[in-house]
Formats: sequence, structure tokens, C-alpha cells
Amino acid sequence: MRTSYRSADWVMLSAVVALAVFSLFHLYTIAFPDQVHYFFRQVIWVGIGLGLLLIASLLKIGFWRKIAYIVYGIVLLALIMVLFSTGSIHGAHRWLKIGRITFQPSEFAKLALILVLGKILANKEKIGWSEVGISLCFAFPFLILVAAQPDLGSAFIFLFLWIGMLFLAGIPFKRFLFILGTIFLLVASSYSFLRPYQKMRILAFLNPEKDPLGTGWSILQSRVTLGSGGLIGKGVGRAVHTQLKFLSQPFTDFIFASIGEEWGFIGVLIILGLYFIIITRGVMISKENGGSFAGLVSAGIIILFFLQIFINVGMTVGIMPVTGLPLPLMSYGGSSTIMFLLGMGMLFGLRRRY
Repeated sequence: MRTSYRSADWVMLSAVVALAVFSLFHLYTIAFPDQVHYFFRQVIWVGIGLGLLLIASLLKIGFWRKIAYIVYGIVLLALIMVLFSTGSIHGAHRWLKIGRITFQPSEFAKLALILVLGKILANKEKIGWSEVGISLCFAFPFLILVAAQPDLGSAFIFLFLWIGMLFLAGIPFKRFLFILGTIFLLVASSYSFLRPYQKMRILAFLNPEKDPLGTGWSILQSRVTLGSGGLIGKGVGRAVHTQLKFLSQPFTDFIFASIGEEWGFIGVLIILGLYFIIITRGVMISKENGGSFAGLVSAGIIILFFLQIFINVGMTVGIMPVTGLPLPLMSYGGSSTIMFLLGMGMLFGLRRRY
């Protein structure tokens, strides 16, 4: 059975397009006039992303199942190549340059892992230790390679995706609790292996006032910027904290704070409302498809979407450590923008049947 244009989820599509368009408008207002190149680059990336969204929405679910391992292999190779790349930004090797194209493979690895986990765990009457082990063998290389870049924020996303999709696939609850307990012990014991700046981020999260002009600066200024917008915001082009560069990374990591300053609580509420629409519609698609490949992939995309929203907004208001994860469909960045729009296209296409 195929899906016609009439049965397409126009509510969800409208929310996705609204977020992408609002992002462009907001980037222009905070970048004008000396940093307007951010806006023009984002226009190109949104255009590419929307094109891929359209293509993905027309593809049958069977197509993604057939190419899951191929996509995984290509992305794995790209992640390995990143480790041997010469260029770095702020000491991190996260980008791969092929000709004139520069992209971040770790972003596309998120979708690749969702596809593979969906194929491994789909339609299983019981998730045994063999399925747990096989799925971990696919998740672990991504986690390690991304953590080595270093990008701990994205590395933890792979871990959460693996855990979340195991749970939704129907793993026995006692087995699930055992895995959670083991992960907690491993994460707690890994603190001593963190790099100094990573430890400082954790300490700044726990007590940003201890070093207000250093590691605590981003968190404190984010709170001030977000709260300064009040109910209706300071108005278009009047985001003082953002434009005077008190706010770190206003186009990427802390774009939510700049939105709060310029558009106020009402603007923030609208953004969160659009996210809520996408998540709830995605959950409906997942429930319709149950434990099938389509159901697990749609659930994985929504888990990814929710996690990055929660972590990004959380670090903006100070309830999560600063990780550098972009806000879906809002933050400046080609790889993230294209990946999320492609993921939304896959989600629309998952309403089709084999």
C-alpha cells in the first residue's frame, strides 16, 4: 500500500519547514551586518536538506532496509578517515574535507546507526543476549571513533540511541536494568580518563560561579541572555547580549539563548511547541508500525531528535553540561541541518509499506 499526497503528514511537515525558515530569519537578524555569511551558508544547507527531505519521503521503507549496512560501512570509513585528517577546529578533528566539500561524518553516523539497529532488532519475539551483543558491535565503533575526535556529546548520543532502541524493541526489563547499571559504572569510572577541559566543563556545570570569567562564562551568560528577553523579547535586531558577543557561540551551541533574548518567552514557547508537534507525530508513526523495521527506525529518529533538543536546551538553562550538540533544525551548521532534514524525510516516507 502506498501513501498519497493527501495522506502525507502536512502538520508535521509544516512544523519542520517553520523551524527551518525561522532559523534562517533569526540567523540573519543576529548576524547582520558583519557576520551575514552565516545566513547565506545556512540558506544553501537548508535548500539541500529540503531537497533530500523530498527525495527521502518518496522512497519506500524497503529501500532503507536494503542499504542499511552499506550506509553504515560508508560512514564508518568516513569516521576513520577523520582521525587521520590534518585540519582541526579548536583542537578537535571532527570534519572531513573531500574536494571543496567539508562535512561532519558523526552527524550522519546517527542516522546510519538507527538504520542498522532497526534492521538487527526488528520483529524479534525476544531480545536475547545475542541481539544485545550484535547491536553493541555496531554501536561501539561509532561511539569510540567519535569520542576520539573528541566529541563526547555525540558519543553519548550513540549510547542513548542503542539503549533506547533496545528498550523499544522489547528487551526484558531485568536485562535492561543490568545493562543500565553496567553503563553507569563504566561512565562513572571513566572520569579520570577525561581531558582537562572536559573535566572543567563538568565542574563548571556543577558550579559555574566558581570560575565566572573562565569555564563558567558560557553557562552564566547563556542564562542572562535567555532571561533578558522577558515575555516578548527585545525585538528584531535588538539582541544586545548576542550582538555584543557576551554570549558564546550564538549561532550554534547557544542559539536557544539568543532566540530567548530576541523573541522572549513567547518565541521560545512557539519553538518548543513546534518541536512538540514533530515529536508527537513521530511517536504516532512509530506506534502505527510497532516493532517492525519502520517502527524502530521512526522511534530512533524521534529519540535522536528529542535527545538533542533536551541536551541543547538543558545546557542553555544550566541543567546539562556544555556539550556542543546543535539544536535540531535551528543551529547553524551544514551537516546537522542536512542530517535532520534527511531524517525527517525518512520519517515521512516510513508511512509507506513494502
